[in-house]
Amino acid sequence: MKILDRYLISELTVPFLVGIFGFVLIMTTDLLFTFVDMIINKGVPAWAILRLILYKLPSIMVLTFPVSFLFAAAIVLGRMARESELAAMRTSGISFFRLSVPILIASVVVSAGAFFTNEAVVPFANRVSDRIIREIIYKQPPADVKEQIFFKDNFNRFVYVRKFYPGTSRMEDVMIYDLSGAKVPRVITAKSAFISPDKWELSEGAIHSFDDTGKINYAAAFSSMNIVVKDDFMNFSDQKTPDEMNSRELVTTIKSLKKAGVNTSMLATDFQMKFSIPVTTLVFALLSVPLSIPAQRAGKSWGFALSIVVIFTFYVFASVFRSMGRGGLIPPLAAAWLPPVSVSLLGGILLYREGLR
Repeated sequence: MKILDRYLISELTVPFLVGIFGFVLIMTTDLLFTFVDMIINKGVPAWAILRLILYKLPSIMVLTFPVSFLFAAAIVLGRMARESELAAMRTSGISFFRLSVPILIASVVVSAGAFFTNEAVVPFANRVSDRIIREIIYKQPPADVKEQIFFKDNFNRFVYVRKFYPGTSRMEDVMIYDLSGAKVPRVITAKSAFISPDKWELSEGAIHSFDDTGKINYAAAFSSMNIVVKDDFMNFSDQKTPDEMNSRELVTTIKSLKKAGVNTSMLATDFQMKFSIPVTTLVFALLSVPLSIPAQRAGKSWGFALSIVVIFTFYVFASVFRSMGRGGLIPPLAAAWLPPVSVSLLGGILLYREGLR
């Protein structure tokens, strides 16, 4: 690694870590006010609050990585501009594009770390934190109505239940993706079902079988049908939500639901955003250099203030597109990737124009 690369990366490290700490502190402040009230007035154990904060940190940190990197780059490049370090580098023959390389490489490393955290740590942490909130803090029993339940039973069948009413053992919109005893899957759907000992009583449904090419080779409707179920369905009351699934679990669920004709816009959008959110660090890195370098010529660090505007604008559009994707108004791929791709193009154009100066 060149001396220039080591220098820039080392300069970015400290403000990046400080930025993560600062933004995490800001994002948890509101939670802390609520939690302190619970400890004092509701008798919630302090250890439960500390555990909850600990398990909430991974999901918060993933969101702070891009913002922290953009601020770190703006601070470092602004300081180097004010102290004429950038002018000295350019005078020594270091091109603008060469100056940008270590910053972009560092952003790729941070993006990879964000993806790993979002994939391997966040789902588990979200699952534990939700359990702490429900069982320890609010002391709530299982809800009267459960929605969007996914699980795999002992017969190698993937089951989706849109609504489950524990008090009456009634279910609505059931889909069973059956892989047992056959090379090709069989899909069973039912408008409603009741849980009985060792079986489910399905009503108003249909059965579809598929050949090796994925085409339907058998279809039949039924008014009632019983299937054997050895698992206790009540044990599935704590099933994973999309926030508690990694990408592999999400894509398996999406494929199963698509086979039954279930709308998967919400899950597909969440799946795409598991990749687009970590990439945001690279997107902001593309903007950081052309936004910060002009401070050298302007004589002030206006790039820092402009970074705030960019961050706010980006996340507003990202939130709007995410809602549109989950609602099925636009394709999930477009909902997750249009904001970062658009900003990346803008950053690339600004980077190219600045390099020609």
